[in-house]
Amino acid sequence: MKIGILLVGRASEDLVDEYGTYAEMLIALINSEEKVFEFKTFNILDSVFPKDHLECDGWIVTGSPHGVYEEHSWIPVVSDLIKNIYKDSLPIFGVCFGHQLIAQALGGHVEKSIKGWGLGLHTYQINNKTGYMSNLLEEVTLNICHQDQVLQAPVGATVYAKSDFCENAGFYIKDKVLTMQAHPEFLVDFTKDLLAARRDITIPKEFVDPALIKLKAKPESVQSAQFAETIRQFFKLS
Repeated sequence: MKIGILLVGRASEDLVDEYGTYAEMLIALINSEEKVFEFKTFNILDSVFPKDHLECDGWIVTGSPHGVYEEHSWIPVVSDLIKNIYKDSLPIFGVCFGHQLIAQALGGHVEKSIKGWGLGLHTYQINNKTGYMSNLLEEVTLNICHQDQVLQAPVGATVYAKSDFCENAGFYIKDKVLTMQAHPEFLVDFTKDLLAARRDITIPKEFVDPALIKLKAKPESVQSAQFAETIRQFFKLS
C-alpha cells in the first residue's frame, strides 16, 4: 500500500537536521513496529503536488504552523484533494493542522480557540471507539502544540477523543477518515526543543514554561506507540 504524505509545514532547519521533517517523523512512527507501507512525500510548501488524488492508495495530512483559515494558495488545492479522496473512499489520516483541514474541507468549522495555547503533554478521554481502535485505552496522552481547534466536526463524523480543553480532538468517518489533534509523531525531546525555540517569539512564555516543566517531569507518559498501532490498523483495514 502506498501512502502519500501531504507535507504542509516545516520546522526550523536545526530541528529538521536533528529530528527530521514532519513527514519523516510520521514515517518513523508508523514504521516503528513493522514496515508494511510505502510512503511518498509531497512537499506542498515547495509546490510539489500529487498529479491527482488517485496517485496513492491512502493519504496523510501533516501538522503545520499555519491556520486553515489563512489565505494561502495551496490550502484550497489541498482541500480539494481531501474532498476527492473522501468522495472516492480512499483512507486519509490528519494530524493537528491536518485534523483541522480535513474537518474544514468536509464541512466542519475551525477557529483560534479562546482557551489559548495547548502545549506539551495532554491527556484525552477515548470513547466511541471503532474496530481498528481496539488497542486504545480509555485515556491516551500525547504531545500537543496548537491554538486553533475544531469547534464543529463534519456531519457524519464520530468524535472519539476529547478533553475539557479540546472537545473535538479526534474524529473518524466510517473506516475512511481518521484524525487526531495531537502529535503522536512528536518525540518529547522534539517538543521541548520546539517550545524552547518558540518561547516568547511566537508563543508566550506563560504557556511555554508550564508545558516544559511537565514534559521534563513525565516524559514516559507519552503513548505514541499505542496510537501508532491505531494508525497502522486504520490503513490496513483499507
